[in-house]
Amino acid sequence: MGSMTLVRFVLVCAVMLAVGAAGSVPAQAGGDRVFGQDGRMMRSFRPIPQWRTLMLRYQEEERRNARCAAAGGGSCPYTEWQGVIARLRGKDPMTQLREINRFANHWQYITDPVNWGQPDYWATPGEFFAKAGDCEDYAIVKFMSLRALGFANADLKLVAVQDLNLRIGHAVTIVSLGGRDYLLDNQITQVIDSSSVRHYKPVFAANEEVWWLYR
Repeated sequence: MGSMTLVRFVLVCAVMLAVGAAGSVPAQAGGDRVFGQDGRMMRSFRPIPQWRTLMLRYQEEERRNARCAAAGGGSCPYTEWQGVIARLRGKDPMTQLREINRFANHWQYITDPVNWGQPDYWATPGEFFAKAGDCEDYAIVKFMSLRALGFANADLKLVAVQDLNLRIGHAVTIVSLGGRDYLLDNQITQVIDSSSVRHYKPVFAANEEVWWLYR
């Protein structure tokens, strides 16, 4: 995710809120705290179409993969991924976090302009496994992997941030577990407590039901 994409997103949301367009969006103040900041909870995904359209494409991709598996296809998009999920079922949650973080991070980092010829493209898991991707694609795969392992939607967030050190946009996955929030990040090898990170400023976060705007 590029810094200009984040800037455009913040500007669009600021305009929507200023002119009252957000009045048509059921909202709730004081969403979950991320990297020391509270967000405004939103229930309409219209302002973040990347996430909304990704979910629809992912649902269709799951159906295609199921048809492939039913037909006995030996190279279905999710073959390796489903093997990892099966191996991790029943393991303790922290082991699952560490192994999913490691599994996703071993894919090559490729920017969207190089990979897709677009300034910003959110890849489905199958697309990521086929072509690798950039920061939000790692975060998406981690989010979906943990959902497949049974983690509650309410305990997971895909978070778009500004990296204050590198001065670029970035995306990570946050997992709430045992009263603590853990960070899964393609720039950090280990799974760490998110409270130890000081150089990320949240822009927005989302799960499958709601999203939060941070200003």
